[in-house]
Amino acid sequence: MLSVNDAAELMLENGGYFTAKKLAKHFDVSTRRASSWLGVIKSDVKYRTTNWGESVKLLGIGSRTICMSQLQNNALMFKRPSVLL
Repeated sequence: MLSVNDAAELMLENGGYFTAKKLAKHFDVSTRRASSWLGVIKSDVKYRTTNWGESVKLLGIGSRTICMSQLQNNALMFKRPSVLL
């Protein structure tokens, strides 16, 4: 099941501004669910964000400013093969 963390990882990986509609389209969920994810991301102190109108950009999760997949690639010193994903 998808969660706020999945949405946050996507936002951090892409680095752009997201709206509830854009998240809903990407994850194939309702706009209402995506809007609640954005609400949690904006209000939780764990997530650092910046707003531009209705759009939200995620700057970091806790002290982490790069997504988990990039951290894994850096730790392995090469891109993970798609078979392992």
